[in-house]
Amino acid sequence: MLGKTKVNLFPKTGFENTNAGKLLNWATSTGRWIVVLTEFVVICAFLSRFYFDTKLSNLFDSLRQKKAMVSSMADFEQEFLLVQEKAKLIKGILAEEQRPSVIVNQVSQLIPLDVTFNAIQIEKSNLRISGNSLSEQGISLLLTGIKRQPNFSQISLGTISQKEFAPGINFEISAVFKK
Repeated sequence: MLGKTKVNLFPKTGFENTNAGKLLNWATSTGRWIVVLTEFVVICAFLSRFYFDTKLSNLFDSLRQKKAMVSSMADFEQEFLLVQEKAKLIKGILAEEQRPSVIVNQVSQLIPLDVTFNAIQIEKSNLRISGNSLSEQGISLLLTGIKRQPNFSQISLGTISQKEFAPGINFEISAVFKK
């Protein structure tokens, strides 16, 4: 068996004090740690690539699923927007119109005691009243009351008739709502 012998490649003549000796000493001690740490960082970067590739693939799959969901909801969204637009239009129309109950309430306050209504028609901007009065004075009072209302214009008495065996006078009144 051979005994342990030390091998020293540095010359013994003060080589370690020269610039080349200092560089060689640093390269064999500290430099190798720098090389090892650099290799460690490179290996970590290489291994992390697999993690980030998997994550990127999952993100693409998720994006594909969400695109499919959004595109499947496009028809519903169009229909919803159309219904919303119609609702807005109807709301605007109803805000401009007078409510039939308000009109009927105004007209009902003008009815003389001897007048009865057979029908009240409210269409867009027209009002038609057909009824029966026991006297001509009742029809006259009703017409005068409607003319005094600021919401009505173009008031006309359409037909007046009296049936032979029926009491009273049948009449029709039409008016236009003012805007």
